[in-house]
Amino acid sequence: MSRTALASLFALLLVLSIGCKPPESVEPAEAPPERVENAQAGVALADVPDFFTVVSNDGGVIELAPGDDTVEGKLTVMATEVETGGINLVAAIEDHKANLLAREAGVYKGQRELGTQLGTAFNSRGQWSEGGRTMEEAAVFLVHPQGDRKLVLTYTYPAGDDSSARLMDQLFAVLGEVEPLSEEPPPADGDAG
Repeated sequence: MSRTALASLFALLLVLSIGCKPPESVEPAEAPPERVENAQAGVALADVPDFFTVVSNDGGVIELAPGDDTVEGKLTVMATEVETGGINLVAAIEDHKANLLAREAGVYKGQRELGTQLGTAFNSRGQWSEGGRTMEEAAVFLVHPQGDRKLVLTYTYPAGDDSSARLMDQLFAVLGEVEPLSEEPPPADGDAG
């Protein structure tokens, strides 16, 4: 091979190697939100918090569990049946309290009013004994965005040092992601179909 051909080949390889230079370090793209919609419940979770995985989304109930297999618990988001005559959240809290107190060694830990993106809600919490260990349940009751039923988030887990985090960091994080499913707007006048 002549010197000119060899130089041309070298120049070509140099140009190709510059064109094939690895890209500058690129930040990995942030994972898109994990949106979960439940048409029967009429709500969605805009983004499932990283701590949870979706166990099921069926029959008007979204069920979540901690993503870490060593952490027990179950969180459900559900809409009750349509109610006539108005929604009574205070009565829902009283029913939850009675249910908790009826369980073995049931203790009611109290309730409090919350302000949420969906309006006023009430949190209710208690403990009981099950299989030799103390279990805890925290529930949030609010009027469904459609106004005709209750929306209930219930988180059940073994009571422990992490009970406060379960409530404040996990249950309330899921509550913050609840949004109504948008409904089709009514047809404009003259758009009858």
